[in-house]
Amino acid sequence: MSLKGQNIKTMIKFFRQIRQSLLMENKNGKPALPAGRYLKYAIGEIVLVVIGILIALQINTWNQARINTKEERRIYQDLAEELEFNQFLLDHGRGTMGEVIAVAERLLSRINAPEAPIKEDDFDRDIDKLTWEWVSGRPTTLYDALSGSGDFTLITSPVMRKKLADLKTNQELLIAFEALQHRFVDEQLRPFLNKTVDRTKVRSSLEGAEWNVTRHTSIFPPSKGELLQNREFANLLIDLLFFTERITKTYSRIEQDIDQIDSLIVSKYPDIQAKPYIPY
Repeated sequence: MSLKGQNIKTMIKFFRQIRQSLLMENKNGKPALPAGRYLKYAIGEIVLVVIGILIALQINTWNQARINTKEERRIYQDLAEELEFNQFLLDHGRGTMGEVIAVAERLLSRINAPEAPIKEDDFDRDIDKLTWEWVSGRPTTLYDALSGSGDFTLITSPVMRKKLADLKTNQELLIAFEALQHRFVDEQLRPFLNKTVDRTKVRSSLEGAEWNVTRHTSIFPPSKGELLQNREFANLLIDLLFFTERITKTYSRIEQDIDQIDSLIVSKYPDIQAKPYIPY
């Protein structure tokens, strides 16, 4: 039986005991009451039962409100933790994609100004960075979990619900833009570089959230001059900037969502604090 049903049953039982007590007093020596008086007793019992039900409903409402507040606070705590993870992904994504954009722009400037000097080691490092990738978009978020369980209604703030929906929309855009950029790099840029340049001199591996760059010797001759005069390479750099800049612009929108949601959390529950996300 639910808490609401238990409260109502308890109140009805309490008022029924009062009524039985009154009847017992009448039975144990008091003169019989006329029919009109019994009608009043009956009406009085009905009134008492109704009052009991109303009181029980109010108690149930108070209890449910207390439970809902506790659950909402738990949701806000989970949300604060998720925002920390999202911010971690964005921070490192911005660093990685920022390097890709900087390298593409630097190589384009070298193509447009061939007289500008560039060291072979720097060139090899820049070529390696062109193919860096990062995944910040999250297909499943707390928004999905709350919507699926029906707990989304526990969030009393309509502004918070709206901002969570905005965050979900921007996450979906980020997933789409990252997929397009990765497909371009894997299907167009990498195959071109593999045919035209020596990529064995500099190798990068992602360890946790940091790029580990190592240098190696190579038997192949330098290809810097030939590549910087290649029209297809210049066009690929333009396309790489287009795909990558869409990702970083979406980062900015998501960061705005995170800041606004975080402010709503603090204003509602100032004591909530999320631990910084530390990658394993």
